[in-house]
Amino acid sequence: MNASGNEPLRAPVLFDVDKDGRVRATRQLLDRAPAIVRHHLSTLPVHRAMIRVVESLLVGAEPLDGPVLDVGCGDGHFARNCLAAGYGGAVDVGFDPWLPSVREARASGAYRLALACGGEAIPFRDGAFRTVVSNCVLEHIPPLDATLAEIARVLAPGGTLIITVPSDRFAPSLFWPRALSSVGLPALGAAYGTWFNKISRHYHTYDREGWTAKLRDAGLDVVRWSSYLLPDAMGVFDLSHYYGVPTLVTKRLTGRWIAWPGKWQYLPWERAIERQLATWCEQVGVDNGAYLFFVARKPGHDE
Repeated sequence: MNASGNEPLRAPVLFDVDKDGRVRATRQLLDRAPAIVRHHLSTLPVHRAMIRVVESLLVGAEPLDGPVLDVGCGDGHFARNCLAAGYGGAVDVGFDPWLPSVREARASGAYRLALACGGEAIPFRDGAFRTVVSNCVLEHIPPLDATLAEIARVLAPGGTLIITVPSDRFAPSLFWPRALSSVGLPALGAAYGTWFNKISRHYHTYDREGWTAKLRDAGLDVVRWSSYLLPDAMGVFDLSHYYGVPTLVTKRLTGRWIAWPGKWQYLPWERAIERQLATWCEQVGVDNGAYLFFVARKPGHDE
């Protein structure tokens, strides 16, 4: 029994979970990585692919009990390529405040209903959803406490919240903060990290205890968690942002991030990244990872 008096959620068979609730990937889960890596390199800029691959492994291993709500659905790429496969079809509802992204989400077929709205006033009744997912979104929302309260409100008693978020190790793990610190310029490195969080619109980057407290204050009990991606991976993530600048033009002109989906097979450096990405997927359950994964439960049971 957990502190709320509920039976703990059973962990997916693709996870090893220690007595502290920390998730580590099994070999069965990691065997999925190569195909996921290839797909993401074909559809996303390298820096996005790096993060989404690990998130797809973690979130994709969780059972989704419907109805399902996706908070911060973006253009629907994650739902289409991760959530829908595990759910067996389109996700019930997704919402995002950015209307152009919502239009893409609607066109993708990833959702039965895609709405343009903010998280601090979710337009659904209490207890409407059995599962809520929010993948790398909550850090971008200034009214975090209000949004978590709304998520808890629309989550059914006994329902599940699945989230991924950056940790307080995000900025220090980037390439330039570490490189500048190594040559005696830690203040400049810290300034770069602050700037990177700012342009990324990261309003919240807490440690595990900080995110757990935020969830607890909203009335949600963490039942599983993991920390993932170490500085070696995050250094490449940092530098690959600059490599990915041309994809902004491709997206604007064609509506797709990648104009030549098969390029990773022919560019030697992208082939190297492909091989490395599968290795970085093993960085699940590490100490002091740049990102955190949580599965939380709303106390109580359905009537």
